[in-house]
Order: sequence, then C-alpha cells, then structure tokens
Amino acid sequence: MQIGTGINWFSLPSWGPRGPDFFGTGDSRVIDDGIGFGISVDLPLGQIGSQPLILEWNGGITDLSSSSTDVTSLAGQNSLNLSLGNSANGRIDPSLLTASPIGVLPATATADVTFTDSAGATGHTFISDSSPAGGRVTHFASQTGVTGGSFAATLTNGSAQSAAAYAAYGDNTGFTLAATGDLSSSAIIDKRSEDAFVMDQELLLGAPIDLQGGWTVTPKFGPMYRSIDRDVDFRRTLRITANQPGVVVPEVGFAQTDELDARYVGAIAELAVTQALQPDLSVSFDARLGGAYLHSRYRSHYSAILPTMTTGPFDFISETRDDASLLAGLGAGLRYAPKENVVVGLDAGVNFVNKVPTIDYVADAGGGVSPTISMSHAIDYNISVNVTWRF
Repeated sequence: MQIGTGINWFSLPSWGPRGPDFFGTGDSRVIDDGIGFGISVDLPLGQIGSQPLILEWNGGITDLSSSSTDVTSLAGQNSLNLSLGNSANGRIDPSLLTASPIGVLPATATADVTFTDSAGATGHTFISDSSPAGGRVTHFASQTGVTGGSFAATLTNGSAQSAAAYAAYGDNTGFTLAATGDLSSSAIIDKRSEDAFVMDQELLLGAPIDLQGGWTVTPKFGPMYRSIDRDVDFRRTLRITANQPGVVVPEVGFAQTDELDARYVGAIAELAVTQALQPDLSVSFDARLGGAYLHSRYRSHYSAILPTMTTGPFDFISETRDDASLLAGLGAGLRYAPKENVVVGLDAGVNFVNKVPTIDYVADAGGGVSPTISMSHAIDYNISVNVTWRF
C-alpha cells in the first residue's frame, strides 16, 4: 500500500462572464493550484510463467483554487448604467437622479429609487444633499423587502465643487444600477474565484518483467475514471469611496455563479521502468496513454448583491455535451528503502488532457448571449512525496 500527498498546478481554459456589460473577460487560461492526496494498492493475483501478475488500484483527489481581481476606475465618466435580468422590479426616477456639474456651488445630488420585489414587498428610498464651499456629505441608505431591496447614495463636496448620485434595486429576477455626476470616487471591482475538485480512479493489470542490470519493466492496462468539477464565481460590484475618512459605503452589484463538470470514462495503458541504483535506492520512469468518453455539463445563474442581502438566483441556463478525449502522462520518481518493508518516495509528473470543457458565448437574435460548451486542453503538473508499506 502506498499513500502520498503533494502539490498540483493545473493549467485550465478560462472563460468570461456571460454578462455583456462586464469589462473584459480576463485571461484565456488560468492556473489552479492546491493539495492532492493519493492512495495505491497492489494485489498479487498469481503468475504468468515466472513473472507475477499484479492488480493495481490507484485513487486520488485534488482540491485546487485560483482568484483574481480587476479594478476599473470611473474617473472621467459622468454616468454608469448596469442591468441584468428583469428591469420591471423597480424604478430609478431619471428626473431625481441628479448631480450638479463640476465647478458649481453649492454641490448638490439627489437619488430616488423604488422597488416591488417578486414577493410583492415594496420600498422607496429618497435622499438629497447639498454642500456649500468647504462642506462635504456622504449619504447612503437602503431598504430590504422579502426577495429584494434598493440602495441609494449621494456624495457632495463643496471643496472640490463636485457631486455624484447612485441608485440600485434588485431581487431574485434581476438587478439595475445607475449613477450620474462626478464618478471619480468610484470604481468597478471585478473578482473571479474558482474552486476545482479532481478525482481519479484506475484499475490496472500488470506484470513486472525483470531485465539484466537491475532494470524492471512493467506494462499495465485497465479501465479509468476521472472527474473535473469547476465552480467559478464572478462578482461585479461598485465601490464608492466616501468623502469623510472612516466612512464605508456598502458595495452593490451582481454575481454570476458557474458550474462546469466533466466526467471521463475509458481505458489507459502504462509502461513503468525501474532501475535499482543500490540495494536501498532506485529510480523509476513511467509513460501513459489512454482514451475516454467525456460528458460535460454547464450550469449558470445570476444573483444581485445589495447592502443587506444577496438575492436568490435568477436567469438559469444549462448545457451538456458529449465527446471523446485523449489522456497522456509522463512521470519520474526516486525511491529509498530505510527498512525492508518501508519505502519512501519522491515523484514528479505531468499529465495532458486534450479535451476539457470551456464556455463560449455567442450573440443571439434577441440581443443577448447564448452559452456553448467548447473544448480546449489541460496540463497538470505535480510533485508528491509518498510512503509505501509492503506486507
């Protein structure tokens, strides 16, 4: 029995959020890293001539993650509009979302927003502020219904002679945000975080062949199973920097949650070569090649982010695709036997999968986007230490 743990670096295809008003889609690939754990059991079944016949079971799990953040300043902009899903769940009065131009005193701002959420709860938020020369105001308020809520904020600065107004509403059917005025104190924060869980299972039948010079060659063949489950969260929020030190304005925005799962079922062949350097020290090399049926499933939804809540999900989509994939790998290891029945090892390897699912978004006739599962490749690099008991 062999038990090991190590570090994995998994190069996977990335994809952007399906919201057309997100700023940018990030890199085309992402590196997830994390800890892996594996176990292997060899069971002797008998002999083929003078060579033993061994049934080998290998199992492994790897928990990986990655994250990134992009900040886009709104300096130089005098308006902002973001909307997803249903816009009929509230109203931002355009005549009451106002901010005085830069250089005008007093600096004034007004925001008015109403909502009726999907459960029938209603709310109304109205704020208005004015700052003479030398004065500053940061004012924000929010209301929460049953499934949604609203938010409004005003910033007035008599010293800088500037003003800005913000309003947002949303529930579990949609989200809308609008802003006007001097938005230099604001920024759009795009965050991407991913958790990937990989599981491998192999059942290989092999027969080690002893050669001259301390060499052993072991061909192996058998069925395999692999799963790659990716949970990707995108968040787009508006950050408003207050006029006064110590005042924190709540962030508002929306989130996209994606799940992309891949299942591989197939067969794999492996050739392992071991060279004994000393009675207690050896090196090993292995190469593997296999093929598998691939089933992919994609699910995605949005949710609104408001100061006192994150709404339930809305705008669900789901897609599936079936395909075939090639799997290959190379590895090398060093083994030291401090005792007759204990072996300590160090392994390094690289695995290649020529097809892993990713997502493309294609514009549709309705002015939105439709997701399509496409294929790219993945490369897994790993380093591990392990201990083997022979009994």
